[in-house]
Amino acid sequence: MHSRIVLVSLFSALISCTGVAKRTTAATKDRPVVLPPNQSELATGCAKEVESLPNDHFISHRAYTLSYNFHHRVANWVYHRLSRENLKNSCSKRQDKFKADPELTKANLPAVSEKDYQGSVTGFDRGHMAPSADFAWDNDINKESFFMTNMAPQTVSLNQRAWNNLEDRLRLWACGHGELRVYTGPVLKPGLNRLKSCVSVPEQFYKIAVSYKDGKYKGIAFIYNQTDDKDPYRERAVSIREVEKATGIDFFKDEFSPAVQETFEKEFNWADWDGTEQNCKACPQNP
Repeated sequence: MHSRIVLVSLFSALISCTGVAKRTTAATKDRPVVLPPNQSELATGCAKEVESLPNDHFISHRAYTLSYNFHHRVANWVYHRLSRENLKNSCSKRQDKFKADPELTKANLPAVSEKDYQGSVTGFDRGHMAPSADFAWDNDINKESFFMTNMAPQTVSLNQRAWNNLEDRLRLWACGHGELRVYTGPVLKPGLNRLKSCVSVPEQFYKIAVSYKDGKYKGIAFIYNQTDDKDPYRERAVSIREVEKATGIDFFKDEFSPAVQETFEKEFNWADWDGTEQNCKACPQNP
């Protein structure tokens, strides 16, 4: 019971004292989701627009990298490292300046704009894959987290409650473990609904975290549904292999040998994560 009280207290402390962890979307109530009619015709037209473009276009920004899928208009994955050192200095203000990714626009490649699925029009939030609060240690880098290649359509309940709570929890774990390697993205598959802008609407999202602590690698992953609310993280926890099966992506093949991957991808252990939460933010509350 004591450990549960400590966990709740730490989690509440992070939410209360870390202003950047909060969503700043004007509307916090759930909004009706509006999808355009004639989805099959829309999908056919969207496919023709990008038939010569890849579904795994690599983009590198200063603090995160991603694989962009032109056919779905969202990332396959977004990768970044979340460190205790950066979180201790996370005093920058959330920038809230969504914009098309300049890595696409300067190459004259089709880019999703900040207006292509605003919540007031479609009922979907522009949901961060790599969270802006993970980059609150630098104003300019925080701005980069608002590039639209780092977004995917998420319902209000997911983005502003369930997903936000999961992001907060990973920051607590990063403070406790020292650093996390994090992959985030949508589960992409044929036949997804699309917005008028051709952006696919995923039904599920995943997040993967790996740490190196006490002489071994430890991994955990989550698959959330668009309908999720509140904080269902224990029910949504899975092994990394289950995410790889759902997405068809081998996430750590370029970073670790198959033998090392076996040690943290096949299963997860709550004993590696429960009780390791810390709130390491040392700077004053965000202005």
